[in-house]
Order: sequence, then structure tokens, then C-alpha cells
Amino acid sequence: MSAKSRSTALRKFSGVARTDLSVDVIEQAVDRLGWRLIVVDGAAVVDKDSFLEQCAEVFGLPEWFGLNWDALEECLGELELDTPGLVVLWSSWSEMAIAESDDFAIAVEILRSAAQVWSDDGVKGGVLLVGAGPQVG
Repeated sequence: MSAKSRSTALRKFSGVARTDLSVDVIEQAVDRLGWRLIVVDGAAVVDKDSFLEQCAEVFGLPEWFGLNWDALEECLGELELDTPGLVVLWSSWSEMAIAESDDFAIAVEILRSAAQVWSDDGVKGGVLLVGAGPQVG
């Protein structure tokens, strides 16, 4: 798939999906579109607490963020996005998916919900889970 094809595919993408594309390839496609890229480093995520801390950092969540699921959903839904598109790239996600499957499912559902809010606000894109791992519902 060419760089132009990947950019076109991203332009149509919404929600949460798994991909085998490399982080570099995704970064190039997002850059080509002039969108914002947020990388959740799954190597630093082993459980709910570390996921929430990683989200606070990479999304630049406010100081009042309570490091809980409800607060994450609220904060992600209220992000000030000054971009036509946003791709959240979650690398090494399978570690949490396997070790903490219930919390992983909640995290994915919150990200899916946030992507829908962003789409409703006119911001294209979504969440890409990079690499192999278990089935994502």
C-alpha cells in the first residue's frame, strides 16, 4: 500500500481498529494528512493505573483528572482538538489485553466512545492498536 493509499484509508477511518502497520508508517500517513498523532506507549502500560497515567501524560489531561475510568471518559470527550484529524496509536497494547483483559476492554470502550465524540465534533480519525494481539471486540 502506498503512502497516498494509507493516508486515504486513514481519512475514512473511525473508531478503534487493530493494524499491522508499523509506527513509522502510521506517523508518516498522519503527517501527510496534517493531523495530530498521540502515541500511547504500551510498553509503559501494565494495568489500569499505568494506562490512566499514560493517558494523562500523552493527552495532556488537566490536573484535576482523577485517574479513574469516569474521569478519563469525561476528559477525552472534552478535549480541545484544533486539528482536522486525530490518530491515537496504542503500541504494545496486547500486554494489557492479555494480563488485564477486563480493564483493557473498558479502556478500548472509552477510547471508542471518545473517537465517536471527536467524529461528532468533525474531527476525523480514531484509535489504532498496533501489532498482534487477541481479538478486539
